[in-house]
Order: sequence, then C-alpha cells, then structure tokens
Amino acid sequence: MAEFDEVRAIGVEMRGLPQLGMTLFEVTGCGKTTAAQQYVERQQHAAAPGSTPTLLVRLDNSGTARALYVEILSALGDGFAMNGTEQNLRRRALDALGDAGTELVIIDESHHGGRRSGFGGEITSSVKLMLDAGVAPVALLGTEQAVPIFAKDRELSGRLTAPCNLGPLRWFDEYDRELWVGFLQALDDQMVADAIVSKATGLAGEGLDLALIEATNGVIGQLMGTVRTALREAIRDGRDSVSLEDLVAAVDGWNVAHGFTESNPLRDL
Repeated sequence: MAEFDEVRAIGVEMRGLPQLGMTLFEVTGCGKTTAAQQYVERQQHAAAPGSTPTLLVRLDNSGTARALYVEILSALGDGFAMNGTEQNLRRRALDALGDAGTELVIIDESHHGGRRSGFGGEITSSVKLMLDAGVAPVALLGTEQAVPIFAKDRELSGRLTAPCNLGPLRWFDEYDRELWVGFLQALDDQMVADAIVSKATGLAGEGLDLALIEATNGVIGQLMGTVRTALREAIRDGRDSVSLEDLVAAVDGWNVAHGFTESNPLRDL
C-alpha cells in the first residue's frame, strides 16, 4: 500500500506530464488483489463526493487494449463503454479518468496481456500511452507470468519504479517468520471471535506453524484454502472446532490435490 501511495503522490505532483508506473508481479495467493482493494477502499473513504481517486480494474482474458479501455469506462459508470473504436475508447477513458479526479489506476491480472500471441505488445503500448497522457500513474498487478511480457518492452520498463515485492513468506527469514506466526494466531483468534469455531485450533503452535508454511509454500491464499477445507471437514462431521486430523485431511484434499505441494508435512506431527 505504501508503494501504491508513493506512486500516486508523485503522480499528483506531475499531473499533465508523463507519469511513472509500478509493477507487482507475484505468485497467485500472495495478496496482491486484496492489498489493492483495501487501498482503494481507504482512498475512497477520504475522497470528495463524486470523485474516484484510485481506480481498480481487471484485464480480462482477451488481454486487448480495447478491453482495458472498456473496463475503465465501465468502472467509472459510462453506460456506453462498449461503443466506439479503440482510439475513441482510449480518449474517452482518459477524459473520464480526468473528470473523476483519478490519481492512480491499478490494472489487475496484467498477465492476461500475454495469453495470446501479439497481445503482450498491445497492452504494454496501451500502458505507455496512458502514462504519456499525464492523467494518472498506473500500477500493474499480475502473476509471475507477467514478468517476461513487460520485460520485453525496455521503453516501458524505463518508466517504471523498481519492482514491488509481495512474495511468499520464508520460515528462515526472521521477519517473515514473525509475520507468519502472527497471522496464524490472529486467524485463530478471529475465527473464535466470529463464532466460526468454539475454540482455537492452535495454528501457531510449535511444529504446526512450520508444517503449515511448508504445506502452503508461505502463501497466504494457500493457507486460507487449507483452513477453509479443514473447517468443512469439521462441519460435515458435526463438530464446532477444527482438529489436527482435519488439517491433515485438508492438506491432502486441497493443497496436494490442487498440485500446490507434493507431500503433506502435517502427517509427521
């Protein structure tokens, strides 16, 4: 969020001049979209009525420039977002961003720009045009598949800040380990506070904390998939708390079954 805010603040001072952009390309489940959504909500809460200071749009599977402009216009309430040529849509999208007082455009699923041959260059060209227009900076979010798409365009890379990182947490990094264990404890406490379970599972317990980071590769989204599946196991069995056996079954039934990991370290506990 600090990276978003820094690029946005620079953009405000450079309005009318070529803007900077930023990238956040990491594996699925690290929290890119969640961070963007929460940043947008915070900005909107403090915004003047009728303005949209930060706009979050999603690049669809087609990965075309036209689709990008349609998404921007639709998000800003244009009832005719589908009508017009690509050039007309780009002009209207830029005008709409200016009218809405938008200070940052966040484009999620940017890796879709490389799904079909040729579209990678189309999207990078569109981003350059948006930056050159001087309306607002652009933040690009996507999986690691987006890295080669945007690395090919050296001209665009020169207009981007240093890549932002939000990668998997690593157990042997002291700071990452502290974040991981703190999140496990907070998740446990919140499930009890929300009456989802009657008692804490002990996710942050010694040994289980390490096994969970190994099973989920340190990715928050994978952890949430594990816990959701374990909860389902308990509910189907008529219980109001999650056991270690539920977590073991969840890793087998979700993490291993989906190919996120090949083994189940919880079985060794």
